[in-house]
Amino acid sequence: MTLATMSNNILKFCPGLNLDIIKSNIQDSYRMLCAKDWNRLKLQRQIYTVAPYSTGSVAVAAATGIVTGVGTTFTAAMVGRFMRVSYGDSFFEIETYSSPTSLTLRSWAGVAVAAGTAYSIFKTIYPADATFKLIYELEYQTTLRKRSQRYFNNLDPARLTTSSTPIAWAFAGTDATGIIQVELYPVPSAIVPVRVYGKVLAETLADSGTPKLPEDLIEAHALIACYRMKALKEPQQGWEDKLTMQAAFYASLLGDFEEEDFQLDDHSDKVKDRMGEAGYPTDDNFGLSHDIEG
Repeated sequence: MTLATMSNNILKFCPGLNLDIIKSNIQDSYRMLCAKDWNRLKLQRQIYTVAPYSTGSVAVAAATGIVTGVGTTFTAAMVGRFMRVSYGDSFFEIETYSSPTSLTLRSWAGVAVAAGTAYSIFKTIYPADATFKLIYELEYQTTLRKRSQRYFNNLDPARLTTSSTPIAWAFAGTDATGIIQVELYPVPSAIVPVRVYGKVLAETLADSGTPKLPEDLIEAHALIACYRMKALKEPQQGWEDKLTMQAAFYASLLGDFEEEDFQLDDHSDKVKDRMGEAGYPTDDNFGLSHDIEG
């Protein structure tokens, strides 16, 4: 059911209301309902880390920051990653890709680097899936600690520490298209899957847009506001009674959807401890020593 369909449905119940006002009430209802902690709005996606690349050798032009490689296979995917070359305590963002042997560095230091110099290209900042509007946790083997980029800058400003196992993450702003970016620390030295947990936040619905929550619930909530408007404009015409009935219907519908949504949650195992019972565990396996109720 689209915004246009919901608007026309409400108009049948509240004839005479301006269609734009009805749509505004639906938008308000959608945003308010999306602010609730719905499990159906939660997301899980994965980020795959990138191993450093250092095949071949390079030279860097002083004035332009153009990197010329020998034995390299640069790719367009390397734009936005960082290159460490010549300076052991600095790294420079790759701004453009020209060919498998040519890149350009952003804000290059302005000195020439002779041919045959070793280098390393690494990635520490990763874009999340475009569907994320909020991220609250990252996990690889265990939950990664949330830090700030300032913390990483104080701890390891040159990002010299590498590991196949990331242990912390920080928000790194958004890219040019508005996609959330995160920084992983230490600098990944291997390809591993990092699980990202977050949720979708409400957006303005287009006429043909489909909401991410049940349309019946949104429509029922918006109809309360519309009945309230009719009651103010046309008192003593029975709109007050319709408003009362609609509020009760919405409350019942909300309860049903909340119960349905609750079933989508990742419930923890319930543990019935048997410490008070006679006898001792025969091993240290928690599952065998306790009753686990799914």
